[in-house]
Amino acid sequence: MPRISIATAGITVCAGLLLAPPAPAEPPRAALVVGNATYTAMPGIVGCARSANAVSAALRALNFDVTERQDASTGGIDAGIAEFSQHLADGKGAAFVYVCGYGTDFNDRTFVLPTTARIGRPSDVMTQGVLAKSMLSTVTRDPATVAVVVFDLIPQPDGPPRIALDALTGSAVPDGVGVIAAAETTPGDGLTPLATALVAALAGPQVHTEGLLSSVQAKLAGSKLSLAALHSPVRPGFLAGAPPAVEPRAPPPAASVAAPAAPPVAAAPPAQIPDEAQMTEFDRRKVQDALVRLGYYDRAVDAVFGPETRAAIRRYQHEIGSELTGHLTADQASRLVNSH
Repeated sequence: MPRISIATAGITVCAGLLLAPPAPAEPPRAALVVGNATYTAMPGIVGCARSANAVSAALRALNFDVTERQDASTGGIDAGIAEFSQHLADGKGAAFVYVCGYGTDFNDRTFVLPTTARIGRPSDVMTQGVLAKSMLSTVTRDPATVAVVVFDLIPQPDGPPRIALDALTGSAVPDGVGVIAAAETTPGDGLTPLATALVAALAGPQVHTEGLLSSVQAKLAGSKLSLAALHSPVRPGFLAGAPPAVEPRAPPPAASVAAPAAPPVAAAPPAQIPDEAQMTEFDRRKVQDALVRLGYYDRAVDAVFGPETRAAIRRYQHEIGSELTGHLTADQASRLVNSH
């Protein structure tokens, strides 16, 4: 038997390594998590610290590069936004933003309060608060971004009892961005209901934006917390675990045996929509989106079921052979949004 030297074997192994195709790199994923719990001039919010930690851990398990800021001052939040924005600038992967802390409104704008805020009069938020839209704008600079932005806020003590978070979802955002906003008036020491729903929805290996929003909505349906606003992305995408792209193949010669079919790629679970009495703004937008996509409706997607939307629903009901009521049952609404 011929003898092979160790040096020769080593060269052979190295050559094999050099010739092996490189493993495909995962797209970059960046996240910004802010958890403000210990305030200088307001009661502490233990639940925000724990919620931010839990959301950060769930995102890191999905290989997100997490920029986390706990008990952040205005400068700390600004620095976190800058670091997060730089991570986004380095690639066009998925993005996630989660903010938990006190919030308030002034002049129809929502502000997140840093831990150093001392609000003696309403106008003080202009100089001491952080505009919530500035956090939303971090993921709106690149139209290709797939992202979810979450505001988990508690109304400022002695401030307005309700935060008008619905204005955030009315902003112009890229098609790939979804927004979740909620305000809880009685925070506890554990995870907030929204954070609990998020952690469950972020369990991998695959996380789809539309599936995440639907999962959060379903999990909060039985809780005391109601979503103040929820905006579904027009162009849903994967936050993690995107199926690999399938390369097109040339058809085989007529005499050859057909190759086995490629396994199907994973798809987002079908959306379940309640009847109209239980629909959120998110559900109504999805219904109108589906009516537009199928050619029954050509007006604004504004979550308002006016005469034009009712007429479109009746056209759809006629198409499926149902009574022309202009009002959708849960089965009809779910069938509609899952139609292609």
